[in-house]
Amino acid sequence: MSTTTAARASGGPPTEQRPAGLALRTELRLNAGQLALTLMLCAAALLWAALATDQYAGLLTLWAALGWYRYGRADTIEREELRASLGLSRADRVRGRLALVGVEHAAVVMTVTAGAVISVLLGRETSGGATPFSFSGDPSDPQLPIVVVGALFSLAALVATGIVVGGDCTMRRPGRSMAVISILTYFLAGVLLAIPMALVGIALRFDLWSGTGGIAIVGTVLAALLAGLLLRLRLSVRRWIRGLDSGRSETVR
Repeated sequence: MSTTTAARASGGPPTEQRPAGLALRTELRLNAGQLALTLMLCAAALLWAALATDQYAGLLTLWAALGWYRYGRADTIEREELRASLGLSRADRVRGRLALVGVEHAAVVMTVTAGAVISVLLGRETSGGATPFSFSGDPSDPQLPIVVVGALFSLAALVATGIVVGGDCTMRRPGRSMAVISILTYFLAGVLLAIPMALVGIALRFDLWSGTGGIAIVGTVLAALLAGLLLRLRLSVRRWIRGLDSGRSETVR
């Protein structure tokens, strides 16, 4: 048995580096049904935003917060054997899962943003952001900056959720309790993200939601927080991979 074959049989990393795109394509193939459902929900949210209101588009962020759990829950021994037959290690699976969740989160955030833009173009006041966290300012002020703030907040809350639950949902098949933990983490992340914005407003003695200047400050704070969270997620992924490579965790149980 060759070294590469042995690595495949044990689920460890193959000796040859597999293309990153292969891991993503495999995850897309295995989870096509779930991703298609997400895209259908996005389309329905956009239709409702055009007909009535964009407020319900933010509900998609709750669905996205369950992404790590949903895809992890779908893992089976048969799927792991298929990945191994393609020469994908458990570390490759983590990278592919990260890319898959990223694609879904991007689709959801773009849908929420597009729904808010539709409301603005139709002359309606928008409440951008991730449910139940929404932002609104003076209707006489430009609404598009609020849309940008809402998108940044949604992304930051989802990335923070992934940092907390992503490891448990990729290093092993998550239990059903992880769905509850994912939602609770998402809500807590939203609350914690709001604290820095409030502190900035207090320190500057400035109403952050009054005029475009305040919205610009909020956007800057959120962009900085999002950059920090993305860096933290990258470090977390490396830690998850080291844990898998050391054999301390099982992929499916």
